[in-house]
Amino acid sequence: MRRLTVQVKDETHRALKMLSLMEDKPFGRVVVDAIESYLKQRGAYEFDIVSKTDR
Repeated sequence: MRRLTVQVKDETHRALKMLSLMEDKPFGRVVVDAIESYLKQRGAYEFDIVSKTDR
């Protein structure tokens, strides 16, 4: 697993913190869940990297 550092607006941090308290989940788990949900919604797990030589 990789470590990731990001900057978010104060209200985003507050919303994530409130969700973690309401759902009784660690803050980091809520952040990871939010990122994974976004990636699934956008179909990002289906992306593939193709080099110029593969074309």
